[in-house]
Amino acid sequence: MSLVFSKVHGQGSRISGTVSDRHGNPIAGVTVKEKGGRSTAATDEKGLYEIKTESNAKYLVFSFVGFRPKEHVIAKGETKVNVILDDDAADLDEVVVVGYQDIQRRKMTGAVSSVKGREFENTPYATFDAMLQGRVAGLTVLSTSGEPGTNNIVNIRGSSNLGLADNQLQSPLYVIDGIIYDVSDIRAAYGDASPLQAINPNDIESVDILKDASAASIYGARAANGVIIVKTKRPAFGVPEVRVAAYTGISSRPAMKPITVGAAERRMKMNLLYNGGNYDWFYDGQVHQMLTDSLNAAYNHATDWQGLFLQSAPITNVNVSIGQNMEKFLYRISAQHYYEEGVMMGYENKSITPRIMLQVNPMENLQFETNIFSGITKAKHGSGDGSKYPFSTWGFPSSFWQITDLERQVYTGRYDGLLDDDRSTSINGNVAGTVKKIFIPELTFRSQFSFNLNNNTRDLYRPKLLTGSQNIAENWVNQNRRWEWESYFNYNKIINSAHTLSGVLGYGMEKNVANSNYLWGRNNNSEAVKTVTGIGAGPNLSGYSNIAERSRISVFGRVGYDYKDRYLVSASYRMDASSRYSSDNRWGIFPSISAGWAISEENFFKKESLVSYLKLRGSYGLTGRDPGSEYAHYTMLGYSGAYYGSVLDNGMGGNQFTYNGANVVYPNYGSTATSATIKWERSPQLNVGVDLNMLKDRIAINLEYYVRDSKDLVYGLQMPATSGYSTISTNFISVRNTGAELTINSRNMSPKSEFQWNTNFNISYNRNYVTKLPNGGQEIKVGPPWMERALNVGQPLYPFKVWEVDGVYATTDDVPVNPLTGARIRHGSGSGTQYQAGDPRRLDMNGDFIIDDNDKIDMGDPNPDFIGGMTHTFSYKNWSISALTTFIFGRTLWNGYLSDKLQDAGSATLYNTWGPNSAIAGDFEMADFWMKPGDQSKFPSLFRNTVDNWHIANSTFVENASFIRLKNVRIGYNVPQQFSKKLGIRSLRLYGVLDNIAIISWSTVPDPEAVEANGYSTGNGYPIPKKWTFGLDISL
Repeated sequence: MSLVFSKVHGQGSRISGTVSDRHGNPIAGVTVKEKGGRSTAATDEKGLYEIKTESNAKYLVFSFVGFRPKEHVIAKGETKVNVILDDDAADLDEVVVVGYQDIQRRKMTGAVSSVKGREFENTPYATFDAMLQGRVAGLTVLSTSGEPGTNNIVNIRGSSNLGLADNQLQSPLYVIDGIIYDVSDIRAAYGDASPLQAINPNDIESVDILKDASAASIYGARAANGVIIVKTKRPAFGVPEVRVAAYTGISSRPAMKPITVGAAERRMKMNLLYNGGNYDWFYDGQVHQMLTDSLNAAYNHATDWQGLFLQSAPITNVNVSIGQNMEKFLYRISAQHYYEEGVMMGYENKSITPRIMLQVNPMENLQFETNIFSGITKAKHGSGDGSKYPFSTWGFPSSFWQITDLERQVYTGRYDGLLDDDRSTSINGNVAGTVKKIFIPELTFRSQFSFNLNNNTRDLYRPKLLTGSQNIAENWVNQNRRWEWESYFNYNKIINSAHTLSGVLGYGMEKNVANSNYLWGRNNNSEAVKTVTGIGAGPNLSGYSNIAERSRISVFGRVGYDYKDRYLVSASYRMDASSRYSSDNRWGIFPSISAGWAISEENFFKKESLVSYLKLRGSYGLTGRDPGSEYAHYTMLGYSGAYYGSVLDNGMGGNQFTYNGANVVYPNYGSTATSATIKWERSPQLNVGVDLNMLKDRIAINLEYYVRDSKDLVYGLQMPATSGYSTISTNFISVRNTGAELTINSRNMSPKSEFQWNTNFNISYNRNYVTKLPNGGQEIKVGPPWMERALNVGQPLYPFKVWEVDGVYATTDDVPVNPLTGARIRHGSGSGTQYQAGDPRRLDMNGDFIIDDNDKIDMGDPNPDFIGGMTHTFSYKNWSISALTTFIFGRTLWNGYLSDKLQDAGSATLYNTWGPNSAIAGDFEMADFWMKPGDQSKFPSLFRNTVDNWHIANSTFVENASFIRLKNVRIGYNVPQQFSKKLGIRSLRLYGVLDNIAIISWSTVPDPEAVEANGYSTGNGYPIPKKWTFGLDISL
């Protein structure tokens, strides 16, 4: 910031000046405010302003959309202040938080992206990670469920996760104000609950995403999946800042796919029966009376399944904060209350997230700081029947199925608020104390101790009405305790205004203890008691408990040098020792090196050219990852009395082992063997980047190319039965992710215009494939036989193993005939059923005229090729509007629900015998079924299933999961100062947010984002709702 000022005597006067960008262009519409006071002004088309300050005014704040806000300390008698604002799109002086250092962006040699908290605050989500979707190249954020407060899939630069169901194995490391917040340590009793609910999004100042090894390797063993650093807000110098932000709105009832009900449903199904069935079905009474009786009253009283389970639901959020920065003391206290009722009846989530930050400076070079933040979350997860969701988002059962009022209450989780219950509670507390000592201006010492305590409980109770025979109670209690202590020196020296030398040297240690307990009981004497109590030992009572401990010590350092911001080089080194490994492999070493050349800072570069800044960067480094188990290098022992009240097999076909009347410990045969040579998983990564600013910094372009190898991944490999173990775990597999990222920030209007339009566009490409498998690279199959996935060298992680289907046989003559036997292609074996007209045309890949598992091929990729987003921000005077669009291309899904639906419905009766939880839906108009010889159709015959017509392994059910979504639109209005003054407040902003507005999809599922991380769509998901909120933001 450049300042020109003159001084006069006296206080409380008029201050005037100009506001321009760093190229000298005046900026119109800049808001000029007296911080802590009530005075405000705005610049005209020439960038001129004049403001009358109060007698005790100390600060002026200059802010405008597309530029970084700046504060100016008012000197005594100062009457003229000229200010230069830095462009948000190309702010090279912006400070980025990396490992243990704050570095100007122009000095960065690694791949780091940043998002300001103001870009997403007051967005209606329980966790801030959901708010990052579509804002950062290379960052994938997927909301697989619309249930309030649940986990999102988050990964940086692709996945190397070998655990099909464990999304946290690919989650990045979170660092909150220097506090390590490893979500993989926090296992909620309700598995889908997100531990990030303990972080208040309105407390966030900025989020920095460290993507390459040079930026992240200083975090060593925990940084293989990248690092997300969160910096929280701190008050500026001056009078107390009081802020109240609140919004309320609704999550609208999801609009599911239209279904046919009542008499129209009957006519549709009878037409299918007449065309595809036969007379005997009607003559023998195989078709249910609900269809044949045209006067059936059910047609006039069809069940509205969507009305039964779905609703529009309220959402509210209130956030209050107060803070002040004085010479010797700084504090900020905030609290948020978030409540969201589910659009599916019986679901809700409410949380309270208080935060306290205190800083004391008892002397000039000594500083003490305390950070306390916590989250208390209570949630309800539907009815107590134990099922995750009561219906499928694809469709609903037949509308003929009538239910009683009592059954209606049961299925919507409202049978009895005291008896029928599925609730969870999470209490997450974090405390950190920091001491900072400044020895000389260039050298500081910082020591920080942090402690995290997380308690999770879940209580589920099912009364007899739900189970049909007995009441059942279950209880989960999980606790995680973790402490960490890190101390380090930080050095930064500028020599002769040309050479900058920086360095970090530190030491750290941590310990983590996790406890879990589970109890199950049934046939309690009273249904008024919904806990596991009063049940005697025996088959009605069981449970288990578990404890796991781990510890780590670390040494880390970084050195950096630059010459006039022109030539830059940096290197880091970290050593971690973990108790998860044997003594021979305990230490992991994670180095990195990076360099940059700012070509535009060379003397030969023309400063007034089209290009205003150009820098080339390159880096190579190594990060790591722990195995999932605290005791990965041990072969486990089993205890024959592990379940209280139960009689367990010893794992070898005999009875319990006892000695002198006591249960004994034995090798846990039939389970997993491990290798004492198990070692660190390593992730070397190469990154090349270009930073380019054009048209006087109005356009900023960032381009990255990377290759990241995830080597020696721990995997459980199948063992021969003669070994006595089912699997063995060690470092078997390697995976590569390679890709490119493009980010463009642009200011599309002249700074002189009162109307401003800024754009952020980002897109990333990632290819994921296996590079190493054990046993000479042999294929590894996972999953049940009917739904296998595969790992093959050169292929992506877990494609779908399917038969390639090329339509349907229109006639029996179209079926290929084995010239040796004269039989048509058979199913399953040489004596299996012959294919005929109306059956799927599965390709015989090996030419043996038998369709079996040997003909299955790898198809599809659940890992997206392209992800990205585009944000447009418009402003005019006091109005602003922004729109975010997100997209994914090149991802496939496996439509398991459609397969199940059609397979279960492939009978002559076509009626529902299983109630609301059945997969047999009432609507088949979407299906182009084969009916008679000669039909050219998409789907096989609905009435014959002799060759598993609807098997999930048909390529018919592999679909394109690409989509484009209008994610949210934000509209805001800053109430003029003269009106807010009359209300006795400093400022008032009104805003509205529309979220999840519309989607363009290439698949047949309702929402291709709401599928499992591995791409499988069961249909039993929670729909992602639209949200409409209105709020206000008040500064007092």
